[in-house]
Amino acid sequence: MKKLLCAVALGLMSAAGAYAQVANVKAAEKIAGAGDKADFAEARRLIKEALANDETKNDPYTWYVAGLIEREHFTAEQKKTLLNKEADQAPMFTALVAVVPAWMQLYQLESQPDDKGKVSLKYVKKAKEALHTDYQQLINAGSYYFEKKDYAHAADAFGKFLEVKRSPLFAEDKDVAAIDSNAMNIAYYAIASAYTAGEHPTTVELYKKYGDIATNKKELLQMVAASYLNAKDSLGAIPVLIEGDKLAPEIPFFVANIVTIYQNQNKGEEAMKYLESKLAANPKDAMALLMMGNYYERTDLKKALGWYYKSALANPADGNANLYLGQALYNAAAKMYENPNITQAEAKVADDLLKAAIPALEIAYKTMPDNVKGLLGSVYYQQKQEDKKAAVDNGTLEVGEPKLGDLTALIESIDFSKPAAEAKAAEAPAQPVKKAAPAKKAAAKRK
Repeated sequence: MKKLLCAVALGLMSAAGAYAQVANVKAAEKIAGAGDKADFAEARRLIKEALANDETKNDPYTWYVAGLIEREHFTAEQKKTLLNKEADQAPMFTALVAVVPAWMQLYQLESQPDDKGKVSLKYVKKAKEALHTDYQQLINAGSYYFEKKDYAHAADAFGKFLEVKRSPLFAEDKDVAAIDSNAMNIAYYAIASAYTAGEHPTTVELYKKYGDIATNKKELLQMVAASYLNAKDSLGAIPVLIEGDKLAPEIPFFVANIVTIYQNQNKGEEAMKYLESKLAANPKDAMALLMMGNYYERTDLKKALGWYYKSALANPADGNANLYLGQALYNAAAKMYENPNITQAEAKVADDLLKAAIPALEIAYKTMPDNVKGLLGSVYYQQKQEDKKAAVDNGTLEVGEPKLGDLTALIESIDFSKPAAEAKAAEAPAQPVKKAAPAKKAAAKRK
């Protein structure tokens, strides 16, 4: 008998708890709708309790009121602007953004058919009407945060605008669902804002949802790929990089990272196949030629030089191609000077390599001086061009219109195959080189 009474008591307590939460929801609705006397903090407290209670957290009415509280707060602040009173825009827009997830959850709950297969959109109808009126204000919310450089909240507001437009709730409402140029721009700003905020998972998520309609695809693909790379997710990055490379082969970021990922994964053959396919489609693809050189530089500097030269010929004004060429010429000379038994003929080849590096580096200097000045100054020093070395150091260097010479024979004459101890017996060693052997330079930083 005692057990029965306890069970009855527990049941009554549970029912009382559920009833209390329903009462809280009703009270929250009333408090939020009290006009000038509305206490939004108290309304939010009550609804938070109801959303945490098992008996009310899946009740559409609870979610309707949760969104209604935020909408009432937004409307109250908005009225101040209409009455020429000072509105607090931060809580106004925070409330507006919070409306969307509450009412999207409401729609998800009410759109489920009951046991008889019927769908009753009792509260959704009211929510839909309000969202139709307010959703454009989400653009203003995003713009407000963007101007404040609060990019994370800007991305959230812009994303909520797009979520409303893409929601099945408005599938039949052409005024809301239409994807116009404005929506395309907002999609770009949503993704770009998330990236600028350093919210890399959000960047990827927003791109998956709205990248198909976003403008400035070339920029966005770089942001999304960078976000994958930030998370060390090369598997996710590769298809984005390949898409970007197809769309904008002129942008080094894409192919450079594709090749780097394959190399880091010890998939050299994959990297080579990818570059070969690009060159088969366009033999003068300067970036693919450059990456071919970069691929070989660690193992075969002479072969790398040949590819860098082809890249510079394919795009004579390209700073990256000429920087890599000039740097490789410099490193080839340094490698030859490392041989203590260097011959006169070999010393001449090394000196010619340094001379050949000058126009390549000068071309690169025109577009990327900060990346080049150290190396170019070193070559000037090696070649005893003190006036130009001083000009580089002072930032007053004028390079004019430098042009590459024909480097085919020079590159072909390079011989790294002979160990230092095996100098040609038939050829007398060169006299000690008075100038210091140039130190090898690390790989150039891409623009």
